[in-house]
Amino acid sequence: MKLLESLSRLLVEKRIGQISANIEVVLGFDILSTKHSVDRSVRTGISNYNQTPITNSEIVELVSFFRREIAERIVNGEIQNDVPFAIKSIDRNLAAIVNPNMESNLYWKLVVVTVFREDENNRLKTFRGQVVLRK
Repeated sequence: MKLLESLSRLLVEKRIGQISANIEVVLGFDILSTKHSVDRSVRTGISNYNQTPITNSEIVELVSFFRREIAERIVNGEIQNDVPFAIKSIDRNLAAIVNPNMESNLYWKLVVVTVFREDENNRLKTFRGQVVLRK
């Protein structure tokens, strides 16, 4: 029985590794042309909000930082195709909503829908039941 459990876990680990290696990060936003992005480029209604612009490289690094956890949640069925989830890192002062698109069983595109400078006082809003990964 222990051998069967060990083999099962080994197969799950292999699948996690395969998905983790094949995750593509797609930056899906246009800051200059959408009303939403223009409205959100300055968040004056939030007290003590960090106004430092969020760069593309920061977004890619954030998603890469969570790559293993994202792959594990995909394999476990917690992250599902076309159901947005959140990633949050207070240490990096950054959070994002990501829409996962399954291209094949082992290849996923992650479309970053929105980003937010998150800290102890200002949090990215998520909805009840939404998968939220934190580090």
